[in-house]
Amino acid sequence: MIMKLLLAPFALLFLTQCESNKQTEGPPPPMPVNVASPELKTIALKETYTGRFTAVEEVALQARVSGYLESVHFTEGQKIKKGDLMFRIDPRVFDASQARAEAVQKQAVARLALAKSSLNRANNLVKQNAISQEEFDRRQSELAQAEADQLVADAGLRSARLDREFADIHAPISGIAGRYNVTVGNFISGGNANATLLTTIVPHNPIHCSFEVDERRVLQIARMFLNGQTGGRESKTAEVEIAVSDHDPFEFKGVIDFTENQLDRDTATLQIRALVKNENEFLTPGLFARVRVPVGAPEERMLVRDAALGFDQDKRVAWVLKKDNTVERRFVEVGTLDGELRVITAGLNPDEKIAVSGI
Repeated sequence: MIMKLLLAPFALLFLTQCESNKQTEGPPPPMPVNVASPELKTIALKETYTGRFTAVEEVALQARVSGYLESVHFTEGQKIKKGDLMFRIDPRVFDASQARAEAVQKQAVARLALAKSSLNRANNLVKQNAISQEEFDRRQSELAQAEADQLVADAGLRSARLDREFADIHAPISGIAGRYNVTVGNFISGGNANATLLTTIVPHNPIHCSFEVDERRVLQIARMFLNGQTGGRESKTAEVEIAVSDHDPFEFKGVIDFTENQLDRDTATLQIRALVKNENEFLTPGLFARVRVPVGAPEERMLVRDAALGFDQDKRVAWVLKKDNTVERRFVEVGTLDGELRVITAGLNPDEKIAVSGI
């Protein structure tokens, strides 16, 4: 009890000193910040999108005839040229069919020659009333039948030759071959909707890079076209810059060669495709890419340091210097990034200053 009484005066003295310190210290002084004016520069607006590389063309190689696989003539994953032999189906059945068709065609030729000769004799005999008109008509009919038989035989021979030709499966395009899905000795089904997939061929040079533009940007570009700031679909081919995931710089160039004729109803995006040269075949179909696209013609634009802009969810914020040397928080609309500078499209005047450090 005595200890409590003794401690009370000390506690009161401590509280009194703290209150006195608060009254004498006052509010903390303002924090100094560095400010700078926006920079004016003539550049074109650029937007960056996520894209994916795709093959310009792709062939799923299938047989046109059925049979047992006799041999494979390529290395998986290696380059092949158009016309190279890739697979061979056992040709003996097709050789026999071709020989049979050739024999049938020769028989048809012989019957046709006989029918022509018979009709020529009948033509002279009917003039001499040596044969009846009915006999003459019959020989004319035999000639017509022989001509038709030869047409059928010719078609059968062409078909047999094609089957023999299709037994050797050649590369229809140049590119890189995939793995083969059938090994020697297996039966291959060909010439129908369920034909056996043998392999795929994909060229790598050139290569496509496809990306999608959102509805808002599509409308912006359309308004720029109405205002004469861009040529739209009829303008000269636009160039794009492309970067891949392992390297920040946009080291590849491409040209837009296709724009879809309508927005996707599910995603409300417009698909655009660029053609990219890939002579060293560094780029592979399926890779992701960042695609930087110019929007409109170059003109004088206002830029500030990108590091000086903050974020408020999906919006960008700048701290603008007021007349009383304080700063206000203001939303701004931004455009493309040019080095360390970011284009400001709305929300800031060229004669205003913004805080760039000490924020």
